[in-house]
Amino acid sequence: MSVILICLLTGIGLQAQNDSIVKIKYTPDFRFTDGLYLNFEQVRTNHPIASARIISTDDPFDINFFTNLVKNKIIGYYDAFGTKKEVQTENVWGFCRDGKLYIQYNGEFNRIPIVGSVCHFIADITVTNMQYDPFYTDYYDYYYYNSYNNLYYNRPYRNTTRTREMRQYLLDFETGKVLSFDRESVKSLLMRDTALYDEFSALRKRKQKDLMFFFIRRFNEKHPLYIPVY
Repeated sequence: MSVILICLLTGIGLQAQNDSIVKIKYTPDFRFTDGLYLNFEQVRTNHPIASARIISTDDPFDINFFTNLVKNKIIGYYDAFGTKKEVQTENVWGFCRDGKLYIQYNGEFNRIPIVGSVCHFIADITVTNMQYDPFYTDYYDYYYYNSYNNLYYNRPYRNTTRTREMRQYLLDFETGKVLSFDRESVKSLLMRDTALYDEFSALRKRKQKDLMFFFIRRFNEKHPLYIPVY
């Protein structure tokens, strides 16, 4: 009897919770719920892990709480049932601080300044440049064997450099996928709106590149984003 009662009360509680959820249209004044977002589904539902449930010695109300938190390799927290869990920081989607979303991409957490059905953000990427110097060889790379003609040749020295470059990205709020901000990505997203897609496709490639952001903005205006609030 008690089991049945618990099930009934649980069902009533869940129903009441679902009834209290409403979706509102996103505007620049909208504030996402502050917390740690383990995955994109939590972003879509606007339901992160609250700072009070995160295991940390830092002040959860400090403005730099999440910035310092993601410097750790592992983050501990309590789930909705009070069970202690851990997650590797590299597997965390991102966090929200002061109502603003920060997405983890290329190993860093970057703010998403433009939010909509299609979001836009900037992130750094490590670019590896490999150069061959035919006039330099070391002891170990002096020769390499060519099995085709049974000869040995000088192997040029390979010089590898890494640089950090800034790149633009798009976040599809329908799928959670991150795309490069280029003509092909914009075109693929516009396919959901026949009129905008045809208008964009009719432009010359250079004009498409110049108007990519303009068409994303028009797409977001025609297809506004609705976020759940509790």
